[in-house]
Amino acid sequence: MPKNPPKGTKFITADQVEKILLEQLETHQHPEELVLWELVRLYSETGRHQDALGRMKQVLAIVKTPEEKASCYKGMGQLMEQMENFEAAIKYYSEAMALEPVNNETWYFIFNNLGYSLNQLKRHAEAETYCRQAIQIEPRRCNAYKNLGISLEGQGDYAGAANCYIKAVHENASDPRALKHLEMLAEKHPTVTIDVQEFGAQLEACQMAVKKAAEAWDLRVSERDSL
Repeated sequence: MPKNPPKGTKFITADQVEKILLEQLETHQHPEELVLWELVRLYSETGRHQDALGRMKQVLAIVKTPEEKASCYKGMGQLMEQMENFEAAIKYYSEAMALEPVNNETWYFIFNNLGYSLNQLKRHAEAETYCRQAIQIEPRRCNAYKNLGISLEGQGDYAGAANCYIKAVHENASDPRALKHLEMLAEKHPTVTIDVQEFGAQLEACQMAVKKAAEAWDLRVSERDSL
């Protein structure tokens, strides 16, 4: 059972956090860029996406290198995703891509997130290209495999989609989204269970992997709360 917080514990509200950060911004107690990023995070987590976008644009005006600017545009794209404005998300990710950042992780998420946003607009063939580029950069991450699966499914390649969902589960079973896509695919298009070799066994292995990952997470949470 989770422990109750110690008696006398005081919780700080989002409004109080904002007040502290705005004071730090005004008094220059900390580097402006760092405080602005904290405000972006706060506003994003509390659903104030337009405020987060405004602060992100302030960061963009401060940073100097193409790498830092690309990270800002990537962040703007993620904010647009949260607002389900996928056209704007694509615009910002494209701005990030044009800056040609050198960090592989930045590139990975630009390509992956472009693929995700294009899928949301049913532009599956375009999404496929970016998902494959993301996989070339980071073949051990699950996100792009899942999004590639969605793009292939949208193009009618159900066996290819199934194999991508299976690969995504193998790369990260703690993320159950790929398994859900796989199960729904089999339900909507039963022929995939014949077209994919040993589909039943592979589905069962994915389900078991996700179950074990969830159990391991619950155990870690339980052990942490018992300390």
